[in-house]
Amino acid sequence: MDYTALAAEQEAYIIAMRREFHRFPEISGMEDKTVNRICNELEKMGIAYVNVPNGGVFAFLGDKRKGQTVLLRADIDALPVTESNVNSGGRIKPVVSENPGVAHTCGHDCHAAMLLGAAKVLSERAHEIPGRIVLMFERGEEGGGNIVYLHKWAYENHLLAHTSFAIHVQASLRKNKIHVFEDSAAASSVAFRISITGKTAHGSMPSEGISPIDCFVSMYQTLQTLRMRFTSPFHPVSFSIGEVHAGSASNIIPGELDFSGSFRMYDLHTGQKIKEELEHAVMQTALTYHCTARCRIIGPTLALINDRECAAYAHEKFLNCFGNDFMMAQDPSLLGESFSLTAKLWPGVIISLGIRDEESGITADQHHECYDVAEESLKLGTAAHLCYAMEFLKDGPDTEERVFKGDIRAFYHQYFPSLERAFD
Repeated sequence: MDYTALAAEQEAYIIAMRREFHRFPEISGMEDKTVNRICNELEKMGIAYVNVPNGGVFAFLGDKRKGQTVLLRADIDALPVTESNVNSGGRIKPVVSENPGVAHTCGHDCHAAMLLGAAKVLSERAHEIPGRIVLMFERGEEGGGNIVYLHKWAYENHLLAHTSFAIHVQASLRKNKIHVFEDSAAASSVAFRISITGKTAHGSMPSEGISPIDCFVSMYQTLQTLRMRFTSPFHPVSFSIGEVHAGSASNIIPGELDFSGSFRMYDLHTGQKIKEELEHAVMQTALTYHCTARCRIIGPTLALINDRECAAYAHEKFLNCFGNDFMMAQDPSLLGESFSLTAKLWPGVIISLGIRDEESGITADQHHECYDVAEESLKLGTAAHLCYAMEFLKDGPDTEERVFKGDIRAFYHQYFPSLERAFD
């Protein structure tokens, strides 16, 4: 197959689907219309599928009796962002969200459209598939909580894949460029939400109150130092706080303060140490300031580590299919990614696809209101799906021993215990 040419034939379809998803985005866990639209497209193509409640969609092409199974994944949820109608360069975007306060500013509309483009090509050449290709459209990636329903269904129905593959469009990478991560691709995270309780007083008499703001200032400074005092300098850790809420008037010392944020890292042991020291620091600082604190911590989650053998295979095949001009180096990301769980179950590879075009003003990072996409890159993403899946089925590495064949609930108990409730 000429994957580039076949994907190019579907470019108009891919862009049209991307724009439709972009116009009608849905927040994590509420993607009912998006799922229905995907299912309608699969029906038109004659592709068998299963709509997994709360999880998303599995679709099936080929025959597992003929060879191995490759899983291709796309996430489909949007973000609670009010989108600007212009990009960073001030140019009018070709499409803008019509759902107030919700927008596809992370590129999941692109991911779904590229995978549907691949589905269209494969449905027309199903007899040429030397094995089975499974398409997985995932709800709720941003919250990270819906993938468990897809994995639960897969293991209850004896669906195993020899490899999994995903693409994330990347605003920092130039358009029409691909990067294959050798191993570390996305980070583990320790997310926290902390409530500090003090004592309300009039601003003129601070001695009559206990300020949770004073406690927070000290707590913030302490948390900033955890990565320097308790982790190896050879294991990078980032720290940020994204929310702080307290008070209702300038002359009242508030009784409560809430804040939330996260630590990001690649090493699971480092994450566990951060979690322990985080809780200790919060409680001790609250005690010092005569406050009380409630601390909710999620994580450390699983970092996304590409299977080295599969990643090397993907890099080689993409060089052969697309040439060196389409390949570009990129640093790994400290963003979180639920594909980490899928890649741990079924030896996985995630790649970056560049969608940045400075001449057109397309430079805003993911999650920004001015986020935009160089749509001409999307056909390359579809071609990459086709190339990896079809080539792997022909002569991909033997991953049998690395495929998880154990109890899926035990897997979640080990790697993401907060999602284990899905098995109750």
